[in-house]
Amino acid sequence: FAEKNPPLSEKTKADIGPKIRKDFDFSVVRSDLNAINEALDEDTQRGTDRIVRAILQDITELEIAQKQKPGVPRSETRLKNVCGKLDKLEKAFGDYLAFAD
Repeated sequence: FAEKNPPLSEKTKADIGPKIRKDFDFSVVRSDLNAINEALDEDTQRGTDRIVRAILQDITELEIAQKQKPGVPRSETRLKNVCGKLDKLEKAFGDYLAFAD
């Protein structure tokens, strides 16, 4: 993910928390995914419910992983952890969208 998001890799002190909270507002994402899920048939919902739970868990994990002390650079390990969480979230959204095909 860092390769696709240079500000994250170049600015190791960047406070990405507000951007994550804005882009992945937990209550908005949950509400939107639940609204979409309601439009799907029951068989599809059985598959998507698991993915929705995973997406919400991934958002929570990302919020925890991105936290850092002000002014302290993000270590390579933390950067990889945050990028891994973002990649996992991207895959979960892809899995969810696959049900729409």
